[in-house]
Amino acid sequence: MEIIEKNKQLQTEIESVRKEIKTDNFSMAVRELVQVYKDGDLELFPSYQRLFRWEDDQKTRFIESLLMGIPTPPIFIAQKKGSKWTIVDGLQRVSTILHLMGLFKDNKGDVRPTFKFTSTEKLPSIEGLEWNELDEDIQRIIRMSKLDLKIILVEDNITAQYELFKRLNTGAVALSPQEIRNCLIIMLDEKFYNQIDLLKSYHTFKEAVKLTDTKIEIEYPMELILRYLIIKYNKISFANYNLSSDLLSDFIDKETARLIQDKEFNLENEIVTFKRVFDLIHSVLGENSFRKYNSEKLDFEGMFIQTAYEGILPGLANNIDFYEGEGKSLLKDKVIRMYSEEGFNTAAKRGNKAISRIQGLISFSNSYFANYAN
Repeated sequence: MEIIEKNKQLQTEIESVRKEIKTDNFSMAVRELVQVYKDGDLELFPSYQRLFRWEDDQKTRFIESLLMGIPTPPIFIAQKKGSKWTIVDGLQRVSTILHLMGLFKDNKGDVRPTFKFTSTEKLPSIEGLEWNELDEDIQRIIRMSKLDLKIILVEDNITAQYELFKRLNTGAVALSPQEIRNCLIIMLDEKFYNQIDLLKSYHTFKEAVKLTDTKIEIEYPMELILRYLIIKYNKISFANYNLSSDLLSDFIDKETARLIQDKEFNLENEIVTFKRVFDLIHSVLGENSFRKYNSEKLDFEGMFIQTAYEGILPGLANNIDFYEGEGKSLLKDKVIRMYSEEGFNTAAKRGNKAISRIQGLISFSNSYFANYAN
């Protein structure tokens, strides 16, 4: 009986969400889509260009497909009522066309020079040519090529548009959760994104976390900055999450959106505190700021530890005045002893679900680092 009822409820849920999705499908010639872009009605967020990472050989293969008449995957476009089109999947394909024709602009608004075709299996003679070196008839084939567009009408709600981006992002270059999350931030508040993006280069932050090139490439520094802001501000309603099953990436998405939309959250002030915190911990511990302390060797060892980052920062940031002053001489010993604290080890132990771990570490940190300060 329970299974029958669950299926009835599932059917009701499916019918409800399908009513929310309104789509329009049609084909459009490349030249028509280019004209929509020229008219200013096709939106390419400038900061999305970090996601435009096709190499020249990938761009060449896509244009080769157009010349051969091979159907390409659909381009998904989100449209809020009465607004411009925003590409949610197909950015690299559309950007390749614009780049080829010398229309693609960089973050400063300057047109990026076109690229030279690389070698291809089916059209080897195209190698080394640029757009203006193609015969007019060949250019016409590209301009007249049809693209399959799927227009999805979304609510005026930005998160609905982001949800589409996250679900539909199927590009040839796999994006990390934080690279996709960057799009959410840009959609909600591009100024917020630009201010946070600058913090990745803040010297004491970079030295204190000391990440590998691979971590930097997938935008992990940006994720760490967001984690800091979320756990330091600590206006999280953990009751809204299923601590045993909700995904950490969804948690960070939701809490990031909440921060941006919270009128009481003052990013300028938080950036000042962020710099004070990292200046302080780097001056005291340097590259050991978030490395585990080995009590047998009496030294720090290993690489950056995320649980140390989450266990230290909330309490330190919320008591920064004390630790910048009379508490500075105590900070190194305080961090060293943290690794022996039952509260820290219980919250940080392996096997804990991610959101539950964060909840435990915030509570521990604020209590532990307030001991001297209060």
